[in-house]
Amino acid sequence: MLQANENEIYKAIKDAIIEQKLRPNMQLVEDVLAESFGVSRTPVRNVLRRLASEKLVTVVPYKGTFVACPTIHEAKEVFEMRRILESAAIKKVCSTLTDQQFHQLESMLDEEHEAHKQGDFLGGLRISGDFHLSIAKLSGNNYQYRYLEELVSVTYIIIAFYGTRKMVYCQDHKKILVAIRNGNAELAESLMMEHLKEIEAVLDYEEADTNPKSLADIFKSKAAHR
Repeated sequence: MLQANENEIYKAIKDAIIEQKLRPNMQLVEDVLAESFGVSRTPVRNVLRRLASEKLVTVVPYKGTFVACPTIHEAKEVFEMRRILESAAIKKVCSTLTDQQFHQLESMLDEEHEAHKQGDFLGGLRISGDFHLSIAKLSGNNYQYRYLEELVSVTYIIIAFYGTRKMVYCQDHKKILVAIRNGNAELAESLMMEHLKEIEAVLDYEEADTNPKSLADIFKSKAAHR
């Protein structure tokens, strides 16, 4: 059995969170993860630290590491901050977007549409997050981008806990991109704010208990193919 590297372990765990296989409050046991990926505890520990820095997991002293579980209040704060950061970013990009950047964003949205068409919820969600991050990156403010990157990661957790797979593809992103291309900052900002509000409106802020599989069951296919 070949050993997984840290990036592979990181991606597998992050994907499992986004896919809702790893539910909020589920404990991530180092020994079980290490055995599942055919590695020692050291790379697993490094991956968990990385996920903790992104607020995807929470380390509780003397108890262990758990998939993060944002409260309803925290979830609402995340969207409040996203609206503030993305409002500033999109207005700036409206006056700086180049043709090349436009076509890159347009291509990204084509991929998002295809992912949803193929029923790839995970792929569509990831591309959607990348679209928002790309706009922030194009604004040229590195702090803005870094803070939004953390908020987008936490949004994955929020959707996993409070959302459903009814969150399907919509045309919001294309409308936003057209407004940016036309340099209409007021419209672009308005569309982005409405888009974020719609995402939050779909969430069901009721914590429901679930019965997730064990860590070994979730990641056993990883080890079996090595």
